[in-house]
Amino acid sequence: MNLLWRAYLVGGALVVAVYLAVPDEIERDLVYVAVGLSSVMAIAVGVRGNRPRRASAWYWMAAGQLCWVVGDGLYSWYQDVAGTTPFPSPADAFYLIAYPLIAIGLVGLIRVRERGLDVGGVIDSSIVTVALGLLSWVVLAGPIARDAGQSMTARVIGVAYPAADILLLAFLVRLLVGPGARTVAFRLLTAATGLLLVADTAFAVLNANSSYQGGAVDLAWLASYVLWGTAALHPSMTAMSEPGLAPAPLTARRLAALTAAILIAPCTLAVELVRGRPVDAWPVTLCSVVLFALVVARMQFAMREVRASAKQRDIAQDDLAHQVAHDSLTQLANRSHAVQMIEAALNRAQRSGSLVGLLFVDLDHFKAVNDTHGHAAGDDVLREIARRMQGNVRAGDTVGRLGGDEFVVLVEAPDTEAGVVDLAERLVRAISAPVRTVGREVVVTASIGIAVVRDGGTDADVLLYEADAAAYRAKSQGRGRAEIFDDALRREHLARVELEAAIRTGLDQGQFVLHYQPIVEVRSRGTTSYEALVRWNRPGHGLVGPDAFIPTAELSNLICDLGRWVLGEATRQLAAWSTPHPGDLTVAVNISGRHLASTEILSDVTRALDAAGLPADRLVLEITETVLVDQPVALAHLRALQELGVGISIDDFGTGYTSIGQMQNLSVDSLKIDRSLVASSTPGADELVRLVVHAAHAFGLTVVGEGVELQTQLDSLEQAQCDLAQGFLFARPRPADELTMPPSVTMNQRTGRGKLGREDPLPAPCAAGLRLERSVSQQGVTATAEAVRR
Repeated sequence: MNLLWRAYLVGGALVVAVYLAVPDEIERDLVYVAVGLSSVMAIAVGVRGNRPRRASAWYWMAAGQLCWVVGDGLYSWYQDVAGTTPFPSPADAFYLIAYPLIAIGLVGLIRVRERGLDVGGVIDSSIVTVALGLLSWVVLAGPIARDAGQSMTARVIGVAYPAADILLLAFLVRLLVGPGARTVAFRLLTAATGLLLVADTAFAVLNANSSYQGGAVDLAWLASYVLWGTAALHPSMTAMSEPGLAPAPLTARRLAALTAAILIAPCTLAVELVRGRPVDAWPVTLCSVVLFALVVARMQFAMREVRASAKQRDIAQDDLAHQVAHDSLTQLANRSHAVQMIEAALNRAQRSGSLVGLLFVDLDHFKAVNDTHGHAAGDDVLREIARRMQGNVRAGDTVGRLGGDEFVVLVEAPDTEAGVVDLAERLVRAISAPVRTVGREVVVTASIGIAVVRDGGTDADVLLYEADAAAYRAKSQGRGRAEIFDDALRREHLARVELEAAIRTGLDQGQFVLHYQPIVEVRSRGTTSYEALVRWNRPGHGLVGPDAFIPTAELSNLICDLGRWVLGEATRQLAAWSTPHPGDLTVAVNISGRHLASTEILSDVTRALDAAGLPADRLVLEITETVLVDQPVALAHLRALQELGVGISIDDFGTGYTSIGQMQNLSVDSLKIDRSLVASSTPGADELVRLVVHAAHAFGLTVVGEGVELQTQLDSLEQAQCDLAQGFLFARPRPADELTMPPSVTMNQRTGRGKLGREDPLPAPCAAGLRLERSVSQQGVTATAEAVRR
């Protein structure tokens, strides 16, 4: 159809261009009729080819066009064959019948393009129609109706033509102001209809003053035929039968057109008064009254639209405000809104002297629900727990979700502190009831921390911290219980705040130092690496070990700042050692899980290496097993560090949750057997160490035995074919200036596995089934605080 409509448009344009050049009157009339018939055929072909949703509308227009063609044929016969031009004649009947047929087609398109009644569009098109109808009456219809020299039939037919044009004009304006796509076919159709009305009006004006003998008006009628047929052939005509999204708005251009239409009535009267012929006073008065009524109706509808729009805007703003302030999953208050509610409650409590209670609800082992049953089940559990919490609080209390599996309950103006505790215990029981999801029952418990303040004498952040601290104690004391923030916790909090400030000051003032402990090759006893262990020269306390400050630092990003300093200092010291003692000596630095999971870890490592001028393979980062479980994002950072060339070692192996069979899936280069296994004298301990060593070798990992204090322990490691050893038997951790640098061996902690050449495979059943683990309570905070203790 793309080629067809273009060919028809070009061909029609050429015919219109040469039409007046055809010398013979009969031949010219035949061309005229042929163009009209081609328009009818083009509409039929376009409808069958494009298959619009409302094909009947186009067929009605084709019928109207066909009536015009018949009228043209009859008119030409009277003129060319009979040699007369009677008026009225049968041709006029066909001409006039065509207008309502065309109008029916336009109405069909208008209705299919609307999703509902467009009241504004109806009123606007009525204003334009009435105004132009008045103008048509004054200029065309009125003079014909008052012409006493014409018969009544002639005058009726004469008035019918401008009336028919006004009918088409009404529906053309209605189509233009209505909804729907403004496609190429839409523009072609409206242009064809508009051109027809212009040609009709020009013909009527010319014929009223003198007998029209053909000319430019014929070209306009022919062009209308061609444009109508092209509109039907164009593929976009199908979109004209599709409903619009919304009624067209009242734009400035539309308002200007309505204003011009309304001014037609007074301007018409003014012109007639100036000419001294106020013969149309009653038509002008009648149209003015109708226009006034339409304008009032339009204003009323516009006001209703404004009110409806304002209401929709208010609803949208309320919805947006709700979405901004509430969690999308549970519909509870989100973190920011919950904090605002807490602040507001504290402000009110300051004025009234009442209590404010806050519950910090932390679900126990919720991650296992997602891992076992999927995130959809986890979402179901969260929604059900949110519903249960809302069902157990008072009407004035606020339940919020801070994120993940953490919730808060704001209890405003409780009668007593005991009432807040009772609520917490009810929530513990309600949450622990089984939740039905994905065809099975899931049970989760909650650890709840309680913080109560009188007179609003604190702020939201402090109250949240106190409730969170109480929840942490509830977890540490067995989970599934409620604990209240008391004086003991307050003292712990103050001590932590003071210690954090002191650590921060120590970093700023250079109070931290590194001690180094050698890692030696078991067979040759040669030093291959040093582990950097942090100490704190705290004023007033002397040299402080890591157990006194690492657990506190790990509760915040202070551990990242401390780890960043250790990286820089350890690599600088290794570079200083490498100048007089070149070789493959490496330095091992412990990295906390928080630091490894942070976005700055890669830049921190590369910055330290660049500043020291060391290659990446001279640095080994030690992590604990728990990091691999508790910090999933850390795995991606580990792979990136390995690609950089940095060595990765699992520290304290045997105290976490990694089975021997999982070694092949770890992105590490070596592992350090925990001192508890190396020093164990229980039956089978040596065989267990030997099994770990052989399994690690089978997977290409270097093995370090740490905590070696006795010669018998070193002998056992040597019998187990352990690669490296570390402990007090060789040296205690010392400052760098107290170390005497021994000659290093060619093997280092990262690459020594390949140099030794051991490839003893571990039996598959053992590799798959043996798991070395110890309870979390035994590990305590040491799981991620390795830094630094030996």
